Amino acid sequence: MNIQTILYITLALLIALGFSFYQNLYKNTKSSGNFALFGLRSFSLFLILLLLINPKITHTESFEVKEKLIIVSDASESIQFLRKDSVLHNFEEKILSSEKLNDKFEIVNYHFGRELVPSASQSNFDKELTDIQKSLGQAEDLLNNEKGLIVLLSDGNQNTGRDFQYYKSAATTELLPVIVGDTSSYEDLAIERINNNRYAFLNNKFPVEIFLNYLGSNEQKVKLQIESAGKVVYQQNIELSQNNRSPIVNAELEARSTGLKNYTVRLSKLPDEKNIRNNTKNFSVEIVDESSKIMIISPGPHPDLGALKTAIESNSQRKVEIQYITKFNNLELTDIQLFVLHNVNRNFQRTIESISGLKAGKLYITGPETDWQFMNELQLGFSKNSINQPQDVFPVKNENFVIYQPKHLDYESLPPLQIAFGNTEVDANRYAVQLYQKIEGIETDSPLLAVSRIQPKIGLLTGENIWRWRAASFRKDQSFDRFNTFIGDLVQNLSSAESSERLLTEHPQSFMENELVEIKATYYDENYSFDSNASLEIEVSDSLGNPVMNTGLVSRNLEYVAEIGNLSPGSYTYTVKMEDMDLQKRGAFNILDYNAEEQKHTANLAAMQFLELNNNSRLFYDDQFKVFEDYLMKNDSHRPVLKSEQKTVPLIDWYYLLFLIVLALALEWFYRKYKGLI
Repeated sequence: MNIQTILYITLALLIALGFSFYQNLYKNTKSSGNFALFGLRSFSLFLILLLLINPKITHTESFEVKEKLIIVSDASESIQFLRKDSVLHNFEEKILSSEKLNDKFEIVNYHFGRELVPSASQSNFDKELTDIQKSLGQAEDLLNNEKGLIVLLSDGNQNTGRDFQYYKSAATTELLPVIVGDTSSYEDLAIERINNNRYAFLNNKFPVEIFLNYLGSNEQKVKLQIESAGKVVYQQNIELSQNNRSPIVNAELEARSTGLKNYTVRLSKLPDEKNIRNNTKNFSVEIVDESSKIMIISPGPHPDLGALKTAIESNSQRKVEIQYITKFNNLELTDIQLFVLHNVNRNFQRTIESISGLKAGKLYITGPETDWQFMNELQLGFSKNSINQPQDVFPVKNENFVIYQPKHLDYESLPPLQIAFGNTEVDANRYAVQLYQKIEGIETDSPLLAVSRIQPKIGLLTGENIWRWRAASFRKDQSFDRFNTFIGDLVQNLSSAESSERLLTEHPQSFMENELVEIKATYYDENYSFDSNASLEIEVSDSLGNPVMNTGLVSRNLEYVAEIGNLSPGSYTYTVKMEDMDLQKRGAFNILDYNAEEQKHTANLAAMQFLELNNNSRLFYDDQFKVFEDYLMKNDSHRPVLKSEQKTVPLIDWYYLLFLIVLALALEWFYRKYKGLI
């Protein structure tokens, strides 16, 4: 309190005494009752003036601050599977009920599976996945950079997230792992991981990579089998030893029929193996038939024909037949997916009439020898006024091309193609331009390569001698792959008999039991732009066709997402529909019978020991509560801290002063009433 405030208070006291003296004692000092009135009036008036001055009162409060002790308790199914649920619960309860620990620490209890959750009651040990790394990080966030302890009660078996044994706590945090479960070592053989492609092509072989893990020192021989539809499709004998603990099996399976195929990998049991749940694992592959036939029709031999045939047939599912127009007669055309028409002239009239009613796509490749007068008469959505004079043109990429996502060539280094001199025009409502023409260094809006937006699919390449691009691509990359992929993407788009897909879905073919099933979808409007305001629904049915759920998809980050849970192991199909439109997408997925929490039959002692070493802490076992308690009580670095806090409170906040003022004025009034002065 400063000197100015003290002077104001002194002045207030003098004013209160003087005013009361003048009213009650001045010229009237004989009555003793006047002294009582003088005292009451002085007191109430002084308090009123004191509130008007409102001095600030400063005082110091002392209090004890305990460090937080956060219990991070494993609530996953693996604890119950190891039959250690009562052991973990007892250790947890001993910490919570210990008077010594409660006197020294502020104890907070949390449970975790995939993430940390407050512990409202005893755990049911029903968490389906374990992420120790994430849970430790969340627990440390609760300390808010203040000193504290984290006690990890777990078997150390983690099956999702980053490896927890490399977790490093902050310098202000002490991490104490307590291992729960059997730490003995037993022989065990497990299928750790299976790598396989999502799709495989019909009548082809597809690879499967199987990673095994052997815990043991004896030499063992086991048999690995892969089954599908109850039949063994692959088997191999494997020798295991101390020097061959992690063998990798590379198998090739045949794709004999289309559809979603389920496979089971099985390992025979070791003589003394206790846990055989991890000896079996499932995976799925969707077998698709991508075979297609392409026919190239030309007036005569040309280097482009061989270049196109070789590039297209680099995909073994595609077969190319070359026909010259003079010999094109009485051919079976219904199984052709794409016709490539090279340098069309009037001799093509009967051919074009015969294929115009087919659903197959068409790719027109034009050049100086093309009869553009005849082409214009076909009214295909593009036209050209040309003269019989060749012109070299270079490609320019159209950044706004959205029909499909092509694998682009290095256009800057490509040689020119030859066109018939003149300007080409295309119907922008029917075609999207993939490449524009650059003539003598000037970029034009005339198309070099265009693809139709609607059915039937039509492509237009206005320049010939594309064999030069193939040669230039090889010269630059020492490989034909980029050119082959460029042509393959174009052929794939044009040979599709289906309408351009505006509704697409994406998801893994298989999900593990208890894993979140997430189906992603993308919807494009008629201009092939992502539509974030669409109303999409998904209906999921089981293998018998019975609907199991129907829900809407939520727009998120330029895609739609449906999260599906609580499905039993088995095969499922789904249909994603666009509301109020005849637009839908079908698909299938599997839920594999797999419980990640039942893959280990002992505690992961090695990981918990590494966590202890990495954090320079101390590891305890589930039967060492007394040792654990003594360690914490003798650790002087975790003593409660006595803190003091200085608080400044304005006098006007002291509400009881108002009560005193009212009380003093009331007593004065009653006293005057009693004396008959009012």
